[in-house]
Amino acid sequence: MQDLYFYPKLTPELKEACGYSSDKYIFSYEYQGEYHGLRQKGSSTLKLSDPLEIWKIETEGIRINKNVRIAYPQFLYGKDGIACQGAELGICITWTNKALTQTGIILPVNDVTLPQGRSCKFEFSFDPGTILGDLELSLNLYIKKSAAEILPNEDSLMNEAGVSVGELETVVLDFSSIYMEFPIEEFKSEKEPLWWVEFSQWEDPKVSDLFTRDNVCLYLNPYYSCCPAPSTSGDESTIKNLDLLIDILAQTYMLMFTRLSEDDLRATQQDIGLSPNSICSILHQFIEECEEELHFETPEALLKSLQINIRKKLEATDNG
Repeated sequence: MQDLYFYPKLTPELKEACGYSSDKYIFSYEYQGEYHGLRQKGSSTLKLSDPLEIWKIETEGIRINKNVRIAYPQFLYGKDGIACQGAELGICITWTNKALTQTGIILPVNDVTLPQGRSCKFEFSFDPGTILGDLELSLNLYIKKSAAEILPNEDSLMNEAGVSVGELETVVLDFSSIYMEFPIEEFKSEKEPLWWVEFSQWEDPKVSDLFTRDNVCLYLNPYYSCCPAPSTSGDESTIKNLDLLIDILAQTYMLMFTRLSEDDLRATQQDIGLSPNSICSILHQFIEECEEELHFETPEALLKSLQINIRKKLEATDNG
């Protein structure tokens, strides 16, 4: 019930009618007085990489740029729109960093309306050390200025300044750790096995079931001396018992893939209707990042291809 509202909000039909379009985000970082671009991979969930192999979100931060256009903004106003004729709509980027429980608003540095339509330009930098885990960027429409007069047939429209009236698009930046941001907990006990997995009762892994500890969690038991862990040498980029961790993660991913229905697996593979940070969205991102194709023909073929790809991913991280 958290999404309950009683006023018209932006619909896919209205979004198309108003001629909304946008460029892809451009991500970069500053190093020695110059900005260097980052490569991006994915759709709803993005992974970033640096061709120069310098950038880390913790030490360099990140700069974002984005251009947005609305060709026919007049369609957003009036009784068939989302704002009163006399109101003013604003466009902003809402950012959320769940790991640090922080959120904020990014306003356009340039916002111009001409006969050809409306265009907005966004530029913003996150300083080093201000972001941890992942970063959600949601482009929203909101009531910037309420109308002084509400015309007939506009009674149902929101007319309160500051209230969001629609989401244009959302992406999540996933900044991987050595465990690929997999929800992992340590549980030391002589009565428990070396490792095990716990899943919640997934209802819709494409949309509402998020890839969090509440829904997916791998438990490692450090009671056993062979338990995989970050290196005790002081170098957190290396992993103790890497080979064992590869096998554990491969079996865990296999359990997740085989838990999906045929329809959910197809949506995961083709990125159909996936919400950011959902279980299927993260699994789709995992598939996209595999250097070699995952084979879903048989369980044994899937497990083998998972082991090959996870080894490449973790060895690349382990070697820094």
